[in-house]
Parts: sequence; structure tokens; C-alpha cells
Amino acid sequence: MEQLDIKNYELREETELWKIIGSSKEIKEVLKSIQTVLESDVPVVIYGETGTGKELVAKALHYRGPRRKHPLCAVNCAAIPENLMESELLGHEKGAFTGAVQQRIGKFERANMGTLFLDEITELSPASQTKLLRVIEEQTLERVGGDKHIKVNVRIVSASNKDLLSEVRSNKFREDLYYRLSVFHINIPPLRERKDDLPDLVDCFVKRYGTSSGRKIRKIDKRTTDKLVSYHWPGNVRQLQNSVRRALLMATGDTLLPEHFDFPDLEGSDLKMIESLEVGLSKLETALRRGEVIPLNEVEEIFIRRAMNATRGNISVAAERLGIGRSTVYRKMQELGINTEDYHH
Repeated sequence: MEQLDIKNYELREETELWKIIGSSKEIKEVLKSIQTVLESDVPVVIYGETGTGKELVAKALHYRGPRRKHPLCAVNCAAIPENLMESELLGHEKGAFTGAVQQRIGKFERANMGTLFLDEITELSPASQTKLLRVIEEQTLERVGGDKHIKVNVRIVSASNKDLLSEVRSNKFREDLYYRLSVFHINIPPLRERKDDLPDLVDCFVKRYGTSSGRKIRKIDKRTTDKLVSYHWPGNVRQLQNSVRRALLMATGDTLLPEHFDFPDLEGSDLKMIESLEVGLSKLETALRRGEVIPLNEVEEIFIRRAMNATRGNISVAAERLGIGRSTVYRKMQELGINTEDYHH
């Protein structure tokens, strides 16, 4: 990593923090909020749309604070099937259930003396919310299938792209857990509300990915900057990052031009679809890593949706890319209830 990118931060462990980039007043507010709760142990909830960088704020809170010498463990509450959530958080003893061939230490225990980052906290089932509350209140846990009380001292940082209080009001989230978790809030603005930071962000991504793609980009055309600033970035910084990576592959000279950037006009529903694809893929990944067997139709659904998304609903092209016949794709889409209309732009 180049020295220039970390000049403002002393801590070596904070390799990720250099991604909190920008000098807009909105991002300064975020940095100020981080500063406010750094030295304390209060639980924090980070609010922000998908792709705004909630995980980076969690890393900043951990690596700049007093717990930095201890682990930071993350759990994506949306990506872990409900029946595995308890053993993910609390761990399990060997033989606790079918498939528990060895003892497993849960994320709470791994994060002892450090920080536990619960991403997409609103996706926790009611049963998991109850278990989480108990551990927070008693500061002890029992592994699944075990009877030993294990003391844990963990700072909890949660993240959500939904308003937790309205989830409480609609009875989807426990009120007592809400008060335990959300002592302090940090709101990350969407990229469209901090457009002053765009040039800095683009610059950073060009430096970061230019080296790996072997591109020496020396300048960004003024029209390119105008195009980037006028776009509404529904996928936020993550979408910008991916757009820059793609633009670097498209560029032939040393200048990034407007035509190197192609923005699908993503509306809310399309974004939801992309989010659910990401969640589907990370669920798949989690399951594969654990050596589980996944029903074939679930795997097929993820890949067919992915292909339909990539081809904007063109069944023939999707079939070609998947390496199966068009009629097979069509039949499977009917079986799985996948609608072509959802993918047209």
C-alpha cells in the first residue's frame, strides 16, 4: 500500500481505514462521531444504505480504540441461515447436533476483549434476538450443546440499512434489544449527498486498481467528472468503486473518458435484486465453506437470477452463458417463479 494513502492515520493495523475518504462536511461529521465514541465501550449502530461503507466505520471504531489489540469479528446476519445463527454466535460442542463433528468457538468468544460487528442486524430472527439479548445482559454464554458458562467481554457495533426504531414499532425487532444496542448512532450519508468527495474517491480507486490492472491513468477528463457528479449512485461508494475498476479495463490511453463509464439506470427494485443476489451468493459461500450440501434448486435459482440480471432479462443470452438450452432456462424460471419482466430496463 502506498504511503500517501495512510499519511493521516498512524495505526498500521488500519489498512482498511484509508477507504473513509473525503473532506465533505458530511464525511467530517461521520469522522467526528467516530471520535466521540472511540474511547468508550458504548454499543453503536451504524446506519447507511448498501454500499456506503458501514463496515469501514466499524473497523475505524475498533482499530483506533482501546480494543485494537484484540479481535474484530464480523457476522453478516443476512447471510447465515437461521438454524445456524446460534452456533455462529455462541459456538457449539462436538456432537451438539447432526453435523457437529467437532467443537466450534462462536464469534462472541472469538471477539472476547475485542469488538463484535453485527451487519444487517435487522435480519436476525426473533429467536436469535432473544439469545443475543441474554448474552449481552449476562455477559456469559453457553455453547450449543454445552453447559459451561463462559464469560465474555465484547463491544458490540451493529449496522443496518433499515431504521431500527421503525422495525421495533412494526414488531420485527425486540424493543429491549434495541435499547441495548443503539446507545449511539452514526449515520453514513449516501454518495449522492456527499458528491464533493467524488473526485477524491475516484482518485483513490484509480491509484488502487490502476496498479493491479497495469493501467497508468494520468488524468480524468473534465467531462468524465461531470458525468460522475451528475449520476445518482444508487449503489453508493461500492458502485463507484466497481465502476472505476471497469473503466480502467475499458481505458486504452492514459485518460479516463466518459464512455469508459456505463451506468445502468438502476431503480430501487433493481438495486434490491442486486443486494439479494449478493446475499444469495454469500449464503452459498458460507454453506460451501462449512461443507454442507445445498439443494440443487437453490443453487440454480441463484445462478439463473444472476445470469438474468447480467443479461437484462435476455433468456437466449442467459442460456448461452449458462451453457444450457433456452427451453431449459425457461422451464426452470417457471418452476422457480422467476419473472422476466423483473429484469427489463
